[in-house]
Amino acid sequence: MKAPKLRGPFRNVRTAPRTFSFKSRHLPDVRPEWEERKRRVEAEVLGSDAPRTIQFRQGGKDAAGRAARREASIRARRMAALRAAGIAVALVYLTYRAVLWLEAKDYGTFLDFMQSQG
Repeated sequence: MKAPKLRGPFRNVRTAPRTFSFKSRHLPDVRPEWEERKRRVEAEVLGSDAPRTIQFRQGGKDAAGRAARREASIRARRMAALRAAGIAVALVYLTYRAVLWLEAKDYGTFLDFMQSQG
């Protein structure tokens, strides 16, 4: 008698059974719309002899746009710092409450022992 095969963590996760799809040798593998797109792109690339101009983001020439981006960056950094400080304060408070709860329980003697041992 053969043991049943157990499902392992590295099994094939395919849910649908494998199916056979017949590919004709007489038709090209590429869809016709892809061929048309390729022809259009090649015609566009070959048709333009002049080099393309470099385009920059808007607001690079005037100081107002640069100042607005700088202010937004400073504001985002400040909010991230405040958020991190708030999370730190919350964790310190939760730790303080946990220590008070432990001292009120029977674990208080164990904490005193740990403190005396240094």
